[in-house]
Amino acid sequence: MTIATAVALFRGGMDLCPDLLVRLDAVLRSIGGGPDDDLREIAGAGRALCDARLEGDVAVFDDAKMRLWRELARYWAGRAIRSNEVGKT
Repeated sequence: MTIATAVALFRGGMDLCPDLLVRLDAVLRSIGGGPDDDLREIAGAGRALCDARLEGDVAVFDDAKMRLWRELARYWAGRAIRSNEVGKT
């Protein structure tokens, strides 16, 4: 989650954060069979991002990065809401 968030927050195109993309690719490969339901969309967006970089497709990269950003925003918003609800009980 940390690497995916850093990639999504990093401003610029695919040439500006290659070290983070290499790490994200390694993490995605290490989870193998698939992440749990909460992370499935994030992993899919991250995989699309890494694949687009390997293919050198800037348009697909930009779309995948936006998708990753949206999925991470949903994830973190959900975590914040759940955290807030736990504190109220």
